[in-house]
Amino acid sequence: MEYNLDGKTVIITGGSRGIGREMVRAFAEAGANVYFTYLSNHIKAQNVQEEFGKRYHSKINSRSVDGRGGSEVKNFIEDIIKETGKIDILINCAGYISRGFFLNTTEDVWKNTLDSNVNSIFHYSKYVLKHMILQKSGCIINISSVSAHFPAKGQAAYSTSKGAIESLTKALALEYGKYNIRVNTIAPGLIETEVVKTISPKVKSEILTKTPLGRFGRADDISNLALFLSSERASYITGTQILVTGGRHLE
Repeated sequence: MEYNLDGKTVIITGGSRGIGREMVRAFAEAGANVYFTYLSNHIKAQNVQEEFGKRYHSKINSRSVDGRGGSEVKNFIEDIIKETGKIDILINCAGYISRGFFLNTTEDVWKNTLDSNVNSIFHYSKYVLKHMILQKSGCIINISSVSAHFPAKGQAAYSTSKGAIESLTKALALEYGKYNIRVNTIAPGLIETEVVKTISPKVKSEILTKTPLGRFGRADDISNLALFLSSERASYITGTQILVTGGRHLE
């Protein structure tokens, strides 16, 4: 299914790798003006910008923004508004995975996990929503995790942060639906990104045996859903959490 997002302005956080990188590709292919953020890897971000910009002849911009702090986000949003006059879609994709049993979790790890996964969404949503309200339209998609619904051992901080994202999504959908602003969450299971490479073959096999579709997810499984949620085809969908797990959450 093809989507036409010509003239739409989309912000994608964490766009230099993993699911975020695929989001940049998919929305550029759909014709959107893409602004994506990254934290520190300038070379990787530049490669993404150049590769997809040339392939799809689309306007793609990248910028190093630390979403944990509000001032950088505010300046980034204001610069986009000066250039385009609007923001149609915000995809909060940047995230941080922390591991460790609860009693071994330091205060710094706990704080960094919540800052990276929750407070960054707070900052981006706060500054983007102000403009979407004036436009009387907008779409926000937050990337959560199946861990928000089914926490794993050793992921207390991570699961807590992803659960908070889903609660925030519902609150924003309730408060800003009257402005024709839709807010939804995508909760992926295990997706074939750099993270999967760190998992042992034994654990991978165990996961696959519990996945009815018998495979790991692909990044485009997530981007295709994001395209749908961003389109007019999803104009009556808000406040939802959609699990993309290959059925693993049914076990």
